[in-house]
Amino acid sequence: MNELQRLLVSHWSEVVTFLLVLGRTSALVVGAPFWGGASSPRMVRVIIAVGLSAAIYPVAPPAGSIQGHEIPSLVTLLVALGREAFIGLAIGWTAQLLFAGVRMAGQPIEIKMGIGLSQLVDPHEGGQTSLLPALLDLLASMVFLAMNGHHLLVRALVSSYQTFPLMGAAPAASAGASLTPGFAELLRFVVESTSGIFPIALRVCAPVVIGSVLADVVLGVMSRTTPQFNLFAVILPVQLAFGLVLLFLTLPLLVWFCVDQVSVMSDQLSTLFQPIANY
Repeated sequence: MNELQRLLVSHWSEVVTFLLVLGRTSALVVGAPFWGGASSPRMVRVIIAVGLSAAIYPVAPPAGSIQGHEIPSLVTLLVALGREAFIGLAIGWTAQLLFAGVRMAGQPIEIKMGIGLSQLVDPHEGGQTSLLPALLDLLASMVFLAMNGHHLLVRALVSSYQTFPLMGAAPAASAGASLTPGFAELLRFVVESTSGIFPIALRVCAPVVIGSVLADVVLGVMSRTTPQFNLFAVILPVQLAFGLVLLFLTLPLLVWFCVDQVSVMSDQLSTLFQPIANY
C-alpha cells in the first residue's frame, strides 16, 4: 500500500463526505440557470462545483453511515450519490421553472406577430430557438441576477444539509433509507411543479396574445365593411408593429412578474428546506 492509499484509508470518512457534497453541488450547477447552460464552459462549471463544495464541506454534517474508518460498499455509495444528485437537481429545477415558462411564452407571441420562422442560436440550451424566447430568457436572467437569485440557490444548498443530511444520517444507507418522508415530499414537489410552467407562460404571453387577437378581430371587421381595401397587403406589417408595441408596453410588467417569481422561488425553497435568509 503506497502513501496515497494509506492517506485515503486513514481519511476515508472525509473523502466520502467531500464526494457526496461534490455530487449534490455538481447537480445544482448542472440543473441551475446560467451555470448549467450550454454557453457556460465545462471548465467553468467544474471550477464552480469544486469551489462551492470546498466552501460547503466544513459546514456539512459527516455522512451518517460512516463510522470510524469503515468503508461503505460500492452500491451504498452509488445510491447515496444518486440521492445527492437528485437533491441538487431539485434545487436547480426550482429556479428553472421561471426560465422554462418565459421561453415557452415567447413562442405564441411570435406566432401572432408573424415571426415564428426566425431562428437564432439559444445560448442557454445550445440549440436553435426563435427570437422572442431568447429575448425574454435574457430579460428574466438579468432580473434573476439583479435579485441575487444565484445567492438564493447557494443558501438553499447549504440549508438542504439540515433537512437532507448526507447518506440520510441513518445507521445503514440503502435505497429504502434514501426514501425518507422528506425525500418523498421533495420528489412529489419536483413532479407537481412541472405543471407550474404553463401558468407562467400563460401569464407572460397573455397581454400580447389577447391584444393581437383583438387586433385581428378589428382587421376582420374592416375587411367585411370595406371589401375594396386590400388588407392582405398590410396585415402582416400591422400585426408585427402592433405586437412589438404591446411587447414593449408589457416589458415593465414582465420585470415585476419575474421579481414576484423570485419571491415565489424563495418561498418554495423555504418550504422544502430549512428557512433561508431573505434575498
